[in-house]
Amino acid sequence: MHSIWSRHRRAIRLSIGLLASAMLLQAYATEPPPKTAPAKQQGKAKQKPMSRDQLRACMDQQDRLTAMRASVLKEQASLDQQRAEVARMDAELERKRASLDPADDAAKQALVDEEGRRNVVGEAYNARLPALKERGSTLDKERQTWVEQCANKDFDERDEFAILRERKAAAKAAGK
Repeated sequence: MHSIWSRHRRAIRLSIGLLASAMLLQAYATEPPPKTAPAKQQGKAKQKPMSRDQLRACMDQQDRLTAMRASVLKEQASLDQQRAEVARMDAELERKRASLDPADDAAKQALVDEEGRRNVVGEAYNARLPALKERGSTLDKERQTWVEQCANKDFDERDEFAILRERKAAAKAAGK
């Protein structure tokens, strides 16, 4: 019985010790860091905000990029459909080849004709692909130019509001 009580006391002391150390660690973790003077940044001075003309040019370029991106995505979707059509035709041709009777000349000719149609669709896809890649590359280059010239640049929000108001008035006048 004596040993059970001594083990129990040791367990209690150990628990109290762990709780005390946990409270000390918690108190240490919540102390604010020592106050030091902020390090002065060396390097670039704060840039002047963009002029209204620069902001207008950036906004116009962003609109062009948005339209260009929509066009590239539309073309990509069209090419994806065409590629799926070629894949469907390939699967159908494989199925027909597997079930082709070597003695049936009419079936062989029908298969050759269908392969010709598949080749026409595949060649049309292959002809459109380089143009899409070029348009995508152009979009990436122009977007990078926009990022370098316009992104993360300061501007006066009043200039942005004025430009949007000008655009709205121009759109209204063009609609009349």
